[in-house]
Amino acid sequence: MARALRNSLCASLIFLAGCSSLAPLLAQLTPSPVPATASPEGPQTTPPPEPDATETARPATEPRILRVWLPPQFDPNAGTASANLLKQRLADFEAQHPGLEIEVRVKAEEGEANMLNALSVTSMAAPSALPDLVALSRPALEAAALKGLLHPIDGLSTTLQDPNWYGYARQLGQIENIGYGLPFAGNVFALVYRSELAKFTNWEEILASEALLSFPAGDPQGLVGLALYVSGGGEIVTPQGSPMVDQDVLTRVLTLIEDGLGASMLSPSLAIVGTDAQALQLYRDRNANMVITWTSNYRPVSDEHIMPLPGLDETPYSFATGWMWSLAGSNAENQALAVELAEYLIADEFIGEWTREAGYLPTRPSSVDGQDPTIAALVESAKPIPSNDLLSVLGQLMQDALIRVLNGERPAVVAGSVVEALK
Repeated sequence: MARALRNSLCASLIFLAGCSSLAPLLAQLTPSPVPATASPEGPQTTPPPEPDATETARPATEPRILRVWLPPQFDPNAGTASANLLKQRLADFEAQHPGLEIEVRVKAEEGEANMLNALSVTSMAAPSALPDLVALSRPALEAAALKGLLHPIDGLSTTLQDPNWYGYARQLGQIENIGYGLPFAGNVFALVYRSELAKFTNWEEILASEALLSFPAGDPQGLVGLALYVSGGGEIVTPQGSPMVDQDVLTRVLTLIEDGLGASMLSPSLAIVGTDAQALQLYRDRNANMVITWTSNYRPVSDEHIMPLPGLDETPYSFATGWMWSLAGSNAENQALAVELAEYLIADEFIGEWTREAGYLPTRPSSVDGQDPTIAALVESAKPIPSNDLLSVLGQLMQDALIRVLNGERPAVVAGSVVEALK
């Protein structure tokens, strides 16, 4: 009996030892769980595995991208003093927003690949690649807004309703009374002349000086002639919104051109000067003593004076343009951040120094240290340039009228033909 019990016990021990030795093999042969597949009743999921405490930390989430488009003159990598200021300002904004990356792209203002065309093509082909913030000139802002390529800034920012704007600048940022941009750089037509000439206050004194004046008489937009016309009280649009010209006021403008020829202030060769750059080059080459040019082209030197463009009735009147920060991106979540960046880029502690270094007129009084009398006079005379539609009609007519008078035709006859052309 005792022997039988011993034999039974030994058999049990052998069996258990055998099971123990098979355990690793069975574990290897047991199939691993596979993810559940969708069934007719709906998708089934497998619970995620518990994280391994020894596993290294995963990379941080992807940075948030804020796209900014700029024209070449505002390139933050250009290496100029103003470019370095802008570059640092953008870096400061990134530093204040951990996880943010500002992606800057430089786009041309002229040619087929200009900023406006780029916005139009991108909005159709790849809306997600549109810039959240874009710097647009006034003509481009107007065209883009009317094409539906921009988001109004009204409702996202109250900055444009702030009283701290020069009058011309606030108007530049509005299209049909709706705010579409925050102006950050101004540009105004002005008269620049050499210091050997006596300081002027009106056209009578300029004519008497017998100094030679350069200006783009062949400009297809006719901006100098139109500025003189509006300064004399001339209306450029009817109550119904159509382009118009007052014959008497236009005759006064053209008579000034004729008087300039008689006083040797103007040369008939101005008829072929079609750009601001050409007019300025004549002045720089000392082929003229005075030039009507944009203030952005003016860099003060010791032998020059600058003043607002005199009006027909002695009150200065200068057309102004400028650049605005505007919203174009399709990412609604980025709009608030883009507005915040735009407001950061026009803050007094930055924009005052930047405009001085870049050579543009200020858009906000608080950004000007003290009351510079020259700047005060320029911004007081500044009025936004006419709309693109008006310029496309009136600009060509004014260009043609100026050229005809420079070529010897009588002012009254030319003015009458312009009025007839608009009927």
